[in-house]
Amino acid sequence: MSGKLVEYIKLIRLPGWGAYCITAVFGAITVGVLDPVLLAILFIIGGFVTLYGFVLNDYIDVATDNLSEDLTQRPLVKGSIPKSHALYISIAGVLGAYMLILVSMMFGLFIQQINTLIVFTIAVILAAIYNIYGKKFPGADVFVAGATAVYCIFGALAVSKTITPLTWVVTIVTFFQVMYLNAIIGGLKDADHDYKLGVKNIALTFGVQVKEKQLFIPLKFIFLALFFRTGSLIVMYYPIFFIKDGYQYQLWQPIIMGLMFIGVFAATIKMLSLKQFIRNDIRKLISIQAFLRYSIVPVMLLMITGYPIGIFLIFFPFLWFAIFNRLLYGSSSKPETL
Repeated sequence: MSGKLVEYIKLIRLPGWGAYCITAVFGAITVGVLDPVLLAILFIIGGFVTLYGFVLNDYIDVATDNLSEDLTQRPLVKGSIPKSHALYISIAGVLGAYMLILVSMMFGLFIQQINTLIVFTIAVILAAIYNIYGKKFPGADVFVAGATAVYCIFGALAVSKTITPLTWVVTIVTFFQVMYLNAIIGGLKDADHDYKLGVKNIALTFGVQVKEKQLFIPLKFIFLALFFRTGSLIVMYYPIFFIKDGYQYQLWQPIIMGLMFIGVFAATIKMLSLKQFIRNDIRKLISIQAFLRYSIVPVMLLMITGYPIGIFLIFFPFLWFAIFNRLLYGSSSKPETL
């Protein structure tokens, strides 16, 4: 690949797409839709949405990113891609998503046409609000978490006349996860430079500090992180105990889910116990948490998807990440895109 093409692929953070593009697919699965054409369309729409969100975020945050020594190789920071190109790519992403949705409606593939458009537009607006104002006041992470949760509902509404209690479970879990990723993980990994531009977020408000590579994480911030993790755990077990109709599971599923959560909590606690700010160490712990937590949802949905699709969904983001990360950065596991 040419050097310029590689820079654009880095800009759109392609290695992470295997996990980020799947949210609406999960929404569709919760209403029992397994049509490969519909799921593929939702995945492609997810690609357009990811393009829109990530590139817009880099476009708006380029001044902040320029203050971090660890982010000097990002395309917009080092100037290998003009900033204006990022804006065009982001706009193209959201327009591409709308075009594919409209085409799907024209061919009768998407059912609740008006509701689908309204819900998708809400997700787009919430994502834009976060990208524009996300660093201007603490708690703005609720907008991106809300956008992703609403996008999960979009996946269900697009292919079904009704949504199920399981849809709400996956939606709430998605909200908790994205809140954790942005408020906790995002706050930690950018704590070395966010304060230089007067960024206002939960991490800095709660007292997270980096001084001469020494990382200080207050107890109240740790409690907040564990609140999000525990909330996600409780909601994920809700179907097993309270949804009696339309949800079946094998005894091994909650056991495997529990073991996965132990891994998630272990990586979470290890990250929250760090005393030195080493971005690569934080990146690795972020990847472990993200992929383990992501895989719990396919395990929960396995009796709906069946084993072939379920197992594929469990391992798909790992394989996607490993392949594209190796092609771009020469490593299957080192997360350079965070």
